[in-house]
Amino acid sequence: MSQQTTLILFPQTTYDGGGTANVYSLTGNAQPAAAYYLGNQDLQTINFKTTNFTGNLIIEATLSANSATNEYFQVYKSSNNANANLSMYTNIEGNFVYMRAKIEDFEFGVVNFVKMSY
Repeated sequence: MSQQTTLILFPQTTYDGGGTANVYSLTGNAQPAAAYYLGNQDLQTINFKTTNFTGNLIIEATLSANSATNEYFQVYKSSNNANANLSMYTNIEGNFVYMRAKIEDFEFGVVNFVKMSY
């Protein structure tokens, strides 16, 4: 099956650091995952790009039909501690209803995008 849907989990975000003591965390908007529309589908591809990024990129999912739930759990984590320039993807399997991206311990750099396709 070819990819049918591409959704933005996290838009372009820049942080200049303001010193290493100033780190912060951000959570992107929840987006419907493959099981939301396609029921029995369980493969999501996460594509992300960063520039001079120091922080942790986390993908979370929920099985709940309510995107506002607090029942999200981590399904992927990428730790980047050295001003990383990344352009990569990962496949995540699971009958998830919603997924979202989080940036934790954001010290410096640009998150160009985090996208989900299925």
